[in-house]
Amino acid sequence: MATEGLVSDASRGPHDPGTRAGRFHTVRGPMPLSGWLHYPAAWRLARRGATPERPWIVPAAIGWLRRLILRGWTVLELGAGRSTPWFARRAGTVLSLEDNLYWHQHTTEWLREQELEVDLRLTAVEEFPRAVAGLGDQSFDLVVVDFLEAPKVSRIDALRPAREKVRPGRHLLLDDSDRPGYAEAYELLSGWRRRRFTGIKDGWPEACETTIFTRPRQ
Repeated sequence: MATEGLVSDASRGPHDPGTRAGRFHTVRGPMPLSGWLHYPAAWRLARRGATPERPWIVPAAIGWLRRLILRGWTVLELGAGRSTPWFARRAGTVLSLEDNLYWHQHTTEWLREQELEVDLRLTAVEEFPRAVAGLGDQSFDLVVVDFLEAPKVSRIDALRPAREKVRPGRHLLLDDSDRPGYAEAYELLSGWRRRRFTGIKDGWPEACETTIFTRPRQ
């Protein structure tokens, strides 16, 4: 557990979020039909002020993961929160790194209330790449890269070592994958199959993109 160097959220955010033509556009362009099909449910939740206990990614990606994840899977999550119990209820083992003390404490409470076991580690965000690099290669069925960036570390910095931790035929999820700052991911994961999801996240007013990459089996 590392607590030194924890960064204030006031100085946090994406390094290069890009620009969009409107709220129903990602950086790539207008939200496709698949996103509009899920929009009414997202709108109703936002109107009620309800935040579901599930990953804060594009809803269609959640549905795909719900059908995909098996009880024997191991999951590495970079950025904890409401997604952590969701993964813990479905996978066999979850290792989650979180640098924000508030989210670490609340996630710990949610897990305790639901009697779920997760290896949840409070880790300075600058240490994410090193911590990931120290894990066993090809040891995870799903790696989720979805943490709040800091001035000295980006999601790409963590994705570089994280790609080596995915088992052949398994998956790496990159949220907000349309941002120009994450364009390098498509080079780093060249040869991996990818499935792109676009839509409105829970309680968020703009279209977003989540991409799930699948490592080649050989």
